[in-house]
Formats: sequence, C-alpha cells, structure tokens
Amino acid sequence: MPKARSRSAPRSQRFEDMPLPDELLGVLAEQGLDRAFEIQEAILPDALAGRDVLARAETGSGKTLAFTLAMTARFRGRKVHRRRPLGVVLVPTRELAVQVVDTIHPYARAAGIRSQLVAGGMNIDKQADALARGVEIIVATPGRLIDLAERGQLMLDRVETTVVDEADHMADLGFLPDVRDILAAIEMGTQKMLFSATLDDQVEAIVDAFLVDPVTHESTPVAAAVATMDHHVLAIEPSAKRAVTAHLGARQGRTLMFTRTQLGAERVAQELVEVGVRAAALHGNKQQGLRTNVLAGFRQGAFPVLVATEVAARGLHVDDVTMVVHVDPAADLKEYVHRSGRTARAGAEGTVVTLALPHQTSSTRTITAAAEVEPVWADVAEASDPAVAELGGREPSGEPADDPTQTKYKGAPRKLNLRQRGGADARRAQERRENEERRAGWEETGQDQRGRGGAGRSTRGGRGRAGAGSTAGGRGAQARGRGGRGGTGAARGGKGRGRGRSGAPTRGSRRRSS
Repeated sequence: MPKARSRSAPRSQRFEDMPLPDELLGVLAEQGLDRAFEIQEAILPDALAGRDVLARAETGSGKTLAFTLAMTARFRGRKVHRRRPLGVVLVPTRELAVQVVDTIHPYARAAGIRSQLVAGGMNIDKQADALARGVEIIVATPGRLIDLAERGQLMLDRVETTVVDEADHMADLGFLPDVRDILAAIEMGTQKMLFSATLDDQVEAIVDAFLVDPVTHESTPVAAAVATMDHHVLAIEPSAKRAVTAHLGARQGRTLMFTRTQLGAERVAQELVEVGVRAAALHGNKQQGLRTNVLAGFRQGAFPVLVATEVAARGLHVDDVTMVVHVDPAADLKEYVHRSGRTARAGAEGTVVTLALPHQTSSTRTITAAAEVEPVWADVAEASDPAVAELGGREPSGEPADDPTQTKYKGAPRKLNLRQRGGADARRAQERRENEERRAGWEETGQDQRGRGGAGRSTRGGRGRAGAGSTAGGRGAQARGRGGRGGTGAARGGKGRGRGRSGAPTRGSRRRSS
C-alpha cells in the first residue's frame, strides 16, 4: 500500500466557512445543515482540491454528502459531452445507488448539472437515452456500468472523479474484479476517492493499483458508533416471540426489524399485518420494482415497520428510524454493528433491541461484549411484561391492517404492477411457519442446509454473501467463482485489461447486470 499522508480533522466547521458555491450553501441551509460532520470537514478540503482520498468511514457518517458537495462544486459550469460523464460513483447495490442519487439530485440541480442512476433491474434503454443526452455524474452498480460500456453507450475517457463507495461491501459481494476493470479504463492521475469501513487485502490492492499518494482520513470507528445507542436484550421464551415482536411493532415511531432469512422477513411482516401493524418485508428475492416501492413507502412514513434481511443493513439511510429490533439475533459483531447502525444516525437518538431465545443468549452476550456495549437485559415470559412496555411496546389492535405493499408510493417505478403479486393466505402462512421450524431444527442439530430441498434452499437465500449478492442482481456467488478470468491477472498488474470503445472496460463473455 502506498505511503499515505494523514490529516486530522479541524474542529467542527460551518459549511459557510468552506470554499463552497453559494448555490450549494443555499441547499444546505434549506435542509437545515449548517455544520459539517467529522468526515465531511476532514475530506472536503482535499476532495475540492482534486486529491486522491482514502477514507475509513462507517455508513451514516455523512460521507455521501462529502463527495456530493465536492463533485457538484467541481463540475459546476462545466461542459458535458454525450455519453461521457465527468464523475462516476460506484456502489455495491441498487438500493444504495438510489439513495446516493437522491442525495446528489438537489445539489446537482442547484449547480446546474445532472446526475443519473445506472443500475440493474431497471430499463437499460432509458438509462442509455439519458446518457446520450449528457450527464455530469453517474451513480452506478459495476455490472450495469460495464454492460453500457460494452454496448458503446457509455464512455469513460472524460471521467475526472471516481468514487468507490462501500469498498469492503463490494469485496464481500465479489464485485472488486469488476471495479478493477472499470478503474483500469479510467485515466490514471484523475481523482479517485475510496470509502470503506475496513481495509482488507482486496481493498488495499485496489488502493495500491489506482490511487496516487492518497490522503487518508478516518472517522469514528464502526464499532464505536453503536455506543451512542441504547441497547436492550429481551431473553424471551419461544412461545412469546411472536407477541413481543407485535408489541414492539405497534409502538410509536419508525421501526426497522431484522431477520436472518427472506422467508422469516415475509413471515414476520405478514404476522404484523394480521394483528393490525402495517409492515412490509424487504429482501433480495423481491422484484426490483417491489423493493423500490417498499423503500419509498417506508421513507415517506406510509407505514411504520420495515422487516428486512441483511439487504438493508449496509449503506441504506432512512430518516427517523428510532428503533432497530434484531428479531433474529445477529450472527457476528459486524452484522450487529451494521444492523444497529440504521438508527441513531447523524447524532440522533436510537434504541436497539435483541430478542434472544434461550439457546441464543450466550452468543448474544459474546457479540454485545465484542461491540463494547452493556445492554439492559430482561427476562420476558410474555408480551405484557413491563420491560416491553418500557421500550414503548403496546398491544396491537388485533384487526388485520391493509397490506402496505399493495399501495403505489411516490418515487416508485411507474410501471410497477402490484396485481401480479398474490397475497398471503392461511395455507401459505402455515407453510412459512413449517419451513421456519425446519430451518431452526437444522441449525440446532448442526446439519448442513445447503444441498437440501426447496424449503432449505429458500431459507438460505437471504443470508450471507449469496443473499447479499441477490441484492445486486444475484451476482454475488457468481462473481467469486466464475470462469473466464484466467490469464487476466497479468494484464491487470501491467497495463490493465483489454478495453473497448474509448477505453471502456470489457469482460468478454461475462454478461450480467447488477
């Protein structure tokens, strides 16, 4: 890894004291932002100066706004060419891409420039048409960017700033080979900014190959972020878990619940709806239009509870999530930290609750100790326990609520067809419960779920790298084991891989979308 210069952040600084255009200061004022967060005041001077930046920063630290302000300020008033953006932001998942574009849009409009989402699961022709008209900034998942480049609908020869966001998550999903291809197609010496919560060997290899004398910055470590939250563990009996979950879902405020499996997310969401709590599930097995619709509704406050797998644990930001509930306890420290990090963001308060069954209490103690937090423990035999009420839990109405997934929310895809999706009935609900019981039994006896029947495979789809890979178009498992890369290592180590039109990255027969 190249020797990097480190700079300490100055004391909390006002945005108006930074060299930012008046147009951007106006948007910041409209959004009620007057002082920069730690990572923003550290990064902005170097980013505005066009230097390469390597930043260790957790999600929720404000890094998206940092590179947004730098890029929009630098590209303001610049001439844009058809199919040739000036800035590229690479992100691992479609949901994060949507979030980043939403952050960039108001600042881009104020600066008189355009930004465009380039991600799989959406109409590629519409994205190509937007690029043909000319945009200054694209926010892209790696696979879709390469698809457009191979079709000659995107050129990278005029890119001046490249941002690689959530680089460690890219590595987890197996996307770093595509990131290398893209960076190899962009002129060396142009600005590169890489953000990662951790710097493992794969990420350091990217830094070594493509960043020139980067200035490094580090915000508060990820593990320390959970210390700002209130942590609780409810040691519950299996018979009380469903009722306790419903009482917490019925509380006032916006709640994000996490389950281990896709099947579990659907089951919990449906059970909440059945007792009068409006809730929806989010996981990688949903069609992209439905996922976008669910996120749009939750962000708008149309329903108070989102039940998610790890697809929502990394990178996504939703305002005013006041409680995170680990319906299924986290499997390790990293999972606990990133799930919990969906609340208490940007200095806000938040509560984290873990529901631990008797056989899960020991592992929960180990994980919370590793996170250096001291949760409040309570033994809960039934949902009416005072410990649940102290967390804001209350008894739901008991009358079935409207299914929020059947509503089309503003900001969701125009052609979303909710009628094609069948609602859950009693038979399906019973099947889900039986499958969950099978999964729990397999875990307790240590049997391998892989290679088993349909129920076993479906429950594993929402967990681990394969599940996360489905977040980005089901590419995670393929990316780590696909063929066709033999003989390319030398090319990457030397002058880079083969390139197509105007230096566009190529990948031969490897056709897929993010």
